Amino acid sequence: MTQTSTSTDPLLQPYRLKHLLLRNRIMSTSHEPAYAEDGMPTDRYRLYHLEKAKGGIALTMTAGSAIVAADSPPAFNNLHAYRDEIVPWMKRLADDCHEQGAAVMIQLTHLGRRTGWNRGDWLPVLAPSPVREPAHRAFPKEAEDWDIERIVADYAAAAQRMQAAGLDGIEIEAYGHLLDAFWSPATNQRSDAYGGSLDNRLRFTFRVLAAIRATVGRDFIVGLRMVADEDFAGGLTREEGVEIARRLAASGQVDFLNIIRGHIETDAALSRVIPIQGMRSAPHLDFAGEVRAATKFPVFHAARIADVATARHAIAEGKLDMVGMTRPHLADPYIVRKIMAGRGGRYPALRRRHLLPRPDL
Repeated sequence: MTQTSTSTDPLLQPYRLKHLLLRNRIMSTSHEPAYAEDGMPTDRYRLYHLEKAKGGIALTMTAGSAIVAADSPPAFNNLHAYRDEIVPWMKRLADDCHEQGAAVMIQLTHLGRRTGWNRGDWLPVLAPSPVREPAHRAFPKEAEDWDIERIVADYAAAAQRMQAAGLDGIEIEAYGHLLDAFWSPATNQRSDAYGGSLDNRLRFTFRVLAAIRATVGRDFIVGLRMVADEDFAGGLTREEGVEIARRLAASGQVDFLNIIRGHIETDAALSRVIPIQGMRSAPHLDFAGEVRAATKFPVFHAARIADVATARHAIAEGKLDMVGMTRPHLADPYIVRKIMAGRGGRYPALRRRHLLPRPDL
């Protein structure tokens, strides 16, 4: 078995994102381990991320997602980014991971229609238009101007809390949640200033980003995990999605894009966005690379990149700047250490025992 020198291995090269120097190209994207207690990242949650930091990962993205407002009822045991009590918990998590050399960010969101009304504070579910989501079946209320004003302020306040906690940055979720629901013709049927043209459908997004920047300043890192192609009739098209990515990249408001392809309002659709065991490897990697080529902008991506060879290919071929190996790190938080030790082809993450590792590892 051939080994790649750690000095030349694409995965082990540092990456500079604005002022932040990431020690390698491997990250864990946001997901919800369901370890939160009363919406707070208590010790079990902190130790979960700390173990990945000890294992050598460059960036761990917490939450999946942390909710920015009380009127976004938690659907997945989400962290509560709208509460001041989260700051000391996140600070301890960030400090511990920083001590091990890993960067820490958090994903923030308003779930929009992707939740139920009978959770949390039992407040109405909000959406651009009253279009139900098949998965959660709530009847959403069309967001009014005063809802939009409040939620814009909520995003900014949540970002400020994360900056106060000492995190390296935030990522705004925009796939299947409120922000991108304004983008998609399938979920935005408005005829006011937030509907119709692409400019109008992006108005809410740019208001959110402007409010965040006005609160945290220019130096704090802000990115989006965004759908760039909903891949179904009537949804956001590839052409519009790539155009949105171009506009975001050119706006000066964001520092990276984390690319998603597909839609998630049913379990069947979700399994194509986040493929399960037995489905094909890295199905959206080439598409993410096309977005990177179109935008000339930092691009992250994760979707069943379950082995070191595929991750290395993604970086070496210029398809990604940071590669997400999220479920592999659930199985083995020490992947990076093993790559550094020349054992990257033998780690067991997400491999059936009867399958041999790729010989080029």
